[in-house]
Formats: sequence, structure tokens, C-alpha cells
Amino acid sequence: MSHVRNARSPKRGFTLVELLVVIAIIGVLVGLLLPAVQAAREAARRMQCTNNMKQFGLALHNFHGVYNAFPLGDAPRAAGDGYMYVRSHATIALLPYMEQSTLQDAPSVTTDWYEAAADTDVDLAVLPPAVCPSATNGPTNPVDLWGPMGDEIHSPSVGVPEFGAMHYAFCKGINDSWAVDWDRADQSAPGFILPDNGRPQRGSKKGYLNGPIPASEKGMFNRALKVRIAEITDGTTNTFAMGEAAGGTQWPLCRGVNCTDPVFNGRRFPANTGWLIGQPGDEDQPSVLGTNAFGCTMERLNKWPVTDSYMALGGDRRAQQRDTRSSANGGLNSTSNFRSQHPSGGMFLMADGSVHFVSETIDMTIYRNTSTIGGGEPAAVF
Repeated sequence: MSHVRNARSPKRGFTLVELLVVIAIIGVLVGLLLPAVQAAREAARRMQCTNNMKQFGLALHNFHGVYNAFPLGDAPRAAGDGYMYVRSHATIALLPYMEQSTLQDAPSVTTDWYEAAADTDVDLAVLPPAVCPSATNGPTNPVDLWGPMGDEIHSPSVGVPEFGAMHYAFCKGINDSWAVDWDRADQSAPGFILPDNGRPQRGSKKGYLNGPIPASEKGMFNRALKVRIAEITDGTTNTFAMGEAAGGTQWPLCRGVNCTDPVFNGRRFPANTGWLIGQPGDEDQPSVLGTNAFGCTMERLNKWPVTDSYMALGGDRRAQQRDTRSSANGGLNSTSNFRSQHPSGGMFLMADGSVHFVSETIDMTIYRNTSTIGGGEPAAVF
């Protein structure tokens, strides 16, 4: 009787060298794939950002179709203390044209944004087209300017100064002043809203200090200013309407034009704002930095840290709010620069409703010229 022996093949595993080779190969593949995945994600985010801005562009043109002018940058309200407070502004005016009528119909929204924020929860509402998916401070964010260190606003239901984020800013052009800039035709018109006694004076205007803002400095949006398409003499395809205004800890604020220190009063204040917020910071809030839904090309795209938006009233509130000088010409105010979380540049909405990516290395002369409604400068090429 023969015995059959079971032939067993010897067990064999990975050697340490083979294991290390496999790990190295996987690492190389991940290293090759990760940038491609990140690029695909950024492309999708940039497309969503473009669509957001196009919604603003469509709303602007629908508004112009109804009123034969784009909305006021802000609708100011004179006060007995000499300030011109922001009662309403362009974003609020556009809400019905962005399928957001319910937000505009909330109590006090159209009459006084500050009261709406303090007395209702509308400040917590998210305005979807205002949120860029690349920005890190959304869809809601705290805003220090209106928080415990500033002029505190509490939403009734939550008791914190939280706002639906706004990642885009209306273009003020080169001029970074916070003057109430009247059109020349208004100088002799009745109904002046900036008298010393707080009531309209028929047939009189207080006049400008160093103004009005020339078209070569003026953007599509400013205080108490409506612009018609016919006034954009540089052409709607060559004029910025809006640009990106990212916030979050990556974008700290600093005080004043050409500032470089991201620490103010021992703290860093992120360039956060909300779609409901109208006013910049001012001398009544000396310990905190802030910004709002206006941007300016006085300084370059993606300047870091971000210059704050600030009404430095110089001791004479009535006079300073009629001083139209930019900071380059001796003005005391500042308006935040545009900034974007997209790599190497940012998205801009043009006055014709198109959206373009603008490189952060764009020539400053071209960048500034493209932000103004007049001046006859050469067209930018993106």
C-alpha cells in the first residue's frame, strides 16, 4: 500500500522591501491624483461663484429695466449728530430681483437695516447668491464691527451678532471716500437731505468739499448715487460692477490705506461682513475694525492684510461726509480692497452682466481704470 504525500507549497508573504515599494507607488499615485482632484473641485467652486455673480448681474439689469438706473450704492439718512447713516443699500434693493422678496418684506429691512438686524432674525438669513463656495467665512459669520467690541447687535432668538455672509462687494471705483456724492444736476434741485437742521431745505444744496467725484475716479456704486447705463461712458463691458470680498481668518483687516499690520488693538479682525450690513466703521467704534459691501481699487486685488472700510470724520462730521477726496489726494477715509479665496486672482462682475477672472498681478493702471465709469481709458483684456 503506497502512501500519497500531500505536497504543500511553502507559504510566502511580502518582504519588507516589497511592502515599502508598494507604499511608495501608492504615495506617488496619490500625489499625482490629489492636485487633479483639488483642481476639479476648485473649477466647480469657481463655476458656482461665476453663477452667483451672474445672478447679481441679472438682478442689476432687471432693476435698471424698471427704474432706468442701477440701485443706489446706499440710501443715507441724516441724523442730528451730524452723521449720514446708511438706511438701505444696493443688496436690499436687489432682493426682489433675486427671488428673495420675503427677506425684503421682513420688518424694517427697507427702512433701516440696523433696526432690522437688532429687532428681527433677518440678519441670520443666508442669501445663497452672496456665498462663494471657496470662501471660508460662510454661509454665516460673526462680524466684530457689530459684535461685543463694536456697536452690538443681538438677534432676538440667538442673542449673538451673527450675519448671513456676503462674499461680494459693489465697486466704488478708485475713490475710497465715504462722501455723499451728489450728481451735478442735484446741486440746485429742491429736497436737499443734508442740512444742519436735519430737514429738507428747498432750492438749496450744501455743496461739495473737493468734489463732486470725477467720472475717472467714480465706480458704479457710491453713497446716494444712482448710475444709468448711459453714464458708463467707458462701456459696460469694460467696467467693474462687483468683485469678490472674501473673509475669514485668512483675511485679517488692518487700519488705513497701505496698512501692513494685521494686529489691531491686540487682536486680529477678519474681513467678515453680511449681506444686510450697510455701514463701514467710524470714529464711534475706535477699538474694532470692519468692512462692508463696498470694494475699491485704490489698492491691489488680494492685498494682505485687507484695508478696513472706515469713515475717519476728522472732528467735523458734516464736513467730512461731503469731502470727496480719495486717500491718494488727502482724504481721511478708506475702503476695503477686493480679495478672493480663488488661487491667483478673483472673479469680477462687469456692468454688462458678464463675469471674468482677474489675475492678482493685473497692471494697477488697467485695474483702476476698469473700476471707473468714465475717463476714456483703454479697454481691459481678460
